Amino acid sequence: MKKPIIIFFICSFLLTSCYSTKKLIRKSEYTTSDFNKNKIDGLYSNDSNDSRGFVLWRTLRKSYELDYYKLDLDNSIVKLELVDDQNLSVKLLKEDKVIDEFYLKGKIKGDYFSINRKLIYIPFFPICYIHNETKTIIGNDKLGNLVVVDGFIGEGHLLIMAAGSRRISSSKYQRIKTKQQTYN
Repeated sequence: MKKPIIIFFICSFLLTSCYSTKKLIRKSEYTTSDFNKNKIDGLYSNDSNDSRGFVLWRTLRKSYELDYYKLDLDNSIVKLELVDDQNLSVKLLKEDKVIDEFYLKGKIKGDYFSINRKLIYIPFFPICYIHNETKTIIGNDKLGNLVVVDGFIGEGHLLIMAAGSRRISSSKYQRIKTKQQTYN
């Protein structure tokens, strides 16, 4: 009796479509330069250059924690620092003060830092099914601006009601040059 149930859960997990780093790289609207630890470290605008209005802090925070996180993000900037090959420090700065900070785990894949996916998966068909997943990769373009490619899946099914959405978005965030960077 236990074997069919275990096989069912394994099959349902394997058949669920997840976003991979390679898929996100293919869907990116921007080209990146070769990955370099020194290029990713720096200060970035919190607002995207494109018209979609994505906010860098919220996009990266979703990769850390799936709950919606509220903070006053007006006139704030984001500082990124690659601590080592598997950890990225993310700080929210406002008027040169650290408002919030967290660390993202991931690894360097090609020209991107691939952040480990966040996944909530509950496969109790047909009664309840929940699949929430976010996968994010970051890199730099030729000018040093930050390129963020974010994949999100949010699906659910409860008895006879179902809803969900899937999206992949690419955004570019401008690097903020400091006085020290200007003179070097």
